[in-house]
Amino acid sequence: MKTFGRAERHPAHFALLVLVVVSLATIQFGSPLSAACLLLLGFGLVGASELVRAPDWKGLLGRALETNPAGLCIYGPDLRVVIGNEHFGAMYGLTSEQVKPGTSLEDILRLRAKVIHRRRRHAGYVEAYGDHAAATPEETVHELLDGRIISVSRRPMSDGGLVEVHRDVTSEWQAEDRADRAMQEVIEKQYAIDQAVIVGITDIKGNITYANENFCKISGYARDELIGQNHRLLKSGAHSRELFGDMYRTLARGKVWRGELCNRAKSGRLYWVDTVITPQLGPDGKPISYMAIRIDITARKEAEAKISFAATHDSLTSLLNRSALLNRAETTLAQADAEDNCFGVYLLDLDGFKGVNDTLGHHAGDDLLRQVAARLAVLTDEHDLVARLGGDEFAIVRRSGGAVAADSIDFGRRLVEAMAAPFEIDHHPVHISSSVGIAICPGHGRAPQELLRKADLALYAAKASGRNCFCTYQPAMLEAIEDEKELETELRVALARGEFELHYQPILDAASRTVCAAEALVRWRHPKRGLIPPTRFIPVAEQTGLILPLGEWIISQACRDAASWPSHLKLAVNVSAIQFKRGSLFDIVTEALLQSGLPPSRLEIEVTETAVLEQRPEQLQTFRKLRNIGVELVLDDFGTGYSSASYVTNFPFDKIKIDKSFVQGFDTQRECAAVIASAVALAKGLGIAITAEGIESEPQFAALRAIDVDYMQGYLFSRPLAREDFLQSHKAPSRVQDETAGSLRVSESGKGRRG
Repeated sequence: MKTFGRAERHPAHFALLVLVVVSLATIQFGSPLSAACLLLLGFGLVGASELVRAPDWKGLLGRALETNPAGLCIYGPDLRVVIGNEHFGAMYGLTSEQVKPGTSLEDILRLRAKVIHRRRRHAGYVEAYGDHAAATPEETVHELLDGRIISVSRRPMSDGGLVEVHRDVTSEWQAEDRADRAMQEVIEKQYAIDQAVIVGITDIKGNITYANENFCKISGYARDELIGQNHRLLKSGAHSRELFGDMYRTLARGKVWRGELCNRAKSGRLYWVDTVITPQLGPDGKPISYMAIRIDITARKEAEAKISFAATHDSLTSLLNRSALLNRAETTLAQADAEDNCFGVYLLDLDGFKGVNDTLGHHAGDDLLRQVAARLAVLTDEHDLVARLGGDEFAIVRRSGGAVAADSIDFGRRLVEAMAAPFEIDHHPVHISSSVGIAICPGHGRAPQELLRKADLALYAAKASGRNCFCTYQPAMLEAIEDEKELETELRVALARGEFELHYQPILDAASRTVCAAEALVRWRHPKRGLIPPTRFIPVAEQTGLILPLGEWIISQACRDAASWPSHLKLAVNVSAIQFKRGSLFDIVTEALLQSGLPPSRLEIEVTETAVLEQRPEQLQTFRKLRNIGVELVLDDFGTGYSSASYVTNFPFDKIKIDKSFVQGFDTQRECAAVIASAVALAKGLGIAITAEGIESEPQFAALRAIDVDYMQGYLFSRPLAREDFLQSHKAPSRVQDETAGSLRVSESGKGRRG
C-alpha cells in the first residue's frame, strides 16, 4: 500500500512517524509512556544504528504500520485518507485503490456499509459526522455480513483529522457471549432450583451459613433466624442415632449422602424432605462446608402413610386388621420369647350384636363397634396390639404382668365388665354382653395363628357356657373340636346312608288330657355310637349347612308317617332358622304334603324366635302362604327372646309354646310364674292357643291347667317314641294313663327334642 504523498523530507517524515505512533499507542494503550515504548519498537525494526546513520523514514513508518495487527487509517483535516495499512482494507474486503491516500471518508464509509450487517453497540456513527470540528472520541462495534465483529476506535487530532483503529474482536465477543449465556443459564438454573428445592449450606460444625427462600418458607423461620443456628434446630426426633451416624461417617469421607429426613418447622409441624448433602472440599481434600439440597415430599409421605394405614387398619374402627395383627404379633411374640416374657392373647366376641344391627340398623351397629374399639383402647396401652378381626370379633395381644394366669383372668374379667356397661346409640341406651377366649404365650403356643386358634376354642367354650363370661384355653377344648370335626364327617356319611329316624312325643289337650298331636324329633342311629340325640349333632348340622338336606328329609318323612295316623292327630315339625331364611320352605312343605297326602290342616310348623328375628317382608310372605293353604304356625321357645311379644303381634301365629325353662320353675320361682301368666294373658287376648312344654309333675300339670293353658307336652305324659311304638300306642284309646307317667318321668332331657 502506498503510504506517503509528495512531501518526503526527513524531518516531516520523522514528525509524522512520531505523531502516528503516539496517536496509535495512546488509543490502544492509553499513555504516552506506552507511545515511547512503541516508538522504540518501531525503531528496533530497522536497528538503532540505521536511525543514527541515515534512517529510511518512509520504510520505517511503513513497516511500523504494516506490522500492527489492527487496521489503521489516518484522515487529514479535510477528512481524506492520509495513510492506512493493508489490514484496514482487508478487514472490509477493500482494495488498495479504494483506500488510497486522498480518498474521502464518505466514500470509504459507503464502501464499508456494503459489508456491515448491523451495529452492535453505539447507534451514532461517523455517517452523521458532518461537522468535524465537533468530533469527539468514539467507540463503535459492527458485525459484518460474514459474522466477524469489528471494533472501531476513532480519535480526533488537535490540528484536525481523525485516527481510526479497526480491530477484529470476533473471538473476544464470542467468548463474552458464551460467558453471558453461561451466566444466564446459571442464573436461570439457580432461579429454577430456588423455586423447586430447598437449599441450605452449613459449616463443618453444622451451623447454617446460607438458606434460600424455600428453606425459610417450609421451615417457617426467617432467614436471620436460620443463619448462625445449628441445623439441629430442625430436628424432629423421628430418626434413630444410627441414621445420623451413617450420615456423618459418609460426609466425613467426602462422599455424598442421600436419604429421606423428617424435620420440624417453627410451628411444630413435621415435614419430610428428600435430602442430598454434598461436602465442599478444601485444598487438603477435607470438607470445609456442606450443601444440602432438599425436595419437599411431605404430601407423598402423607399419601403413603394413608395407604399403609388403610392396608393395615380396619376402616371403621381404625384398629389393626387381621393381617397386620398377625405380622406384628409375630415380631412381638418373638421378642417376648427372647426376653422371657409372657403374653396373653384375648379373643372377644359381642353377644347380641346381630340383634342391634337387625333392629336398629347398620349405622347403629357401626357406631356400636366404634364405641367398643374406644373402650378397648382405654383398657390397653400403646404397647398392646388391638385389632378388629371382622364383624363383631376383636383380638388383643397384651403383655402379662406378674403372675400370668392371675393377670389374664383379671384382664378377661375387665373386658367382660367393660362390654356389659350400657352403650349409647342415637341417645338411647343399648345393652350387650361379650364372650372372651384367652390363650397364653408361651404356655399354649408361640405362633400367632396357633394362639388365635386356641383363643377361639376358649371363646367357643365361653359362648357354650352361657355367654357374658371368659374362658381360658384347655387342652380338652381342642379334643372337643376334633371330635366335632369327626362328627361332621360322619354326619355327611349318615345323610348319604339314611341313618336318621324320627321319634314322636305326644302333645295333650289340657282339658281332656287326650293326645291331639305329636312333635317329630329326629334321632341319629349311629352304627357304633348307638342312638345320638339331636343336641349332639344339630348344632354341627347348622354350622356346616347340612341342616338343609336333613330338615327337608325330616319334613318329608314326618308327613309320610303322619298320613297313617288317626285323622284327629296333628303333626308338629320344627324348622331351623337357616331353613326359614333360605326362602324355599313353602315349596318344601307343599311338596311333602302332596307326596304324602297329609292334609295341610293337620300340619303345624314350629319356628323359634331366631328364625323371625330380622322380621323381613319375605319371611312374613312365607308365613302367609303357609297359612293360606291351611298349615298352622307355632312360635316355639316363647319367652327366651327380648321381644317375644312383637313377634306374636307381627306374624300370624296360631299358637305359642312356652319354653320348658319357665315351666320347670313355675311352681318354685315367682319370675317364671309371672312370665307364664303374662304369656297366657297375651295369647288369650290375641285369640291364639298356648302350649306348655317340659311338664314333669302332676302339680305342674294341675297349676298350668288352672291358669287355662290349652295344650301340654312333657315326660309326665310320654317321652319321644319311635314311629312303630307311637303307632302301636295310638291304635288303642288315645288317653294317656297317669300310672304310665311315672316310668317316663326320668328319661332323656327334654332339650333333646329339637329336630
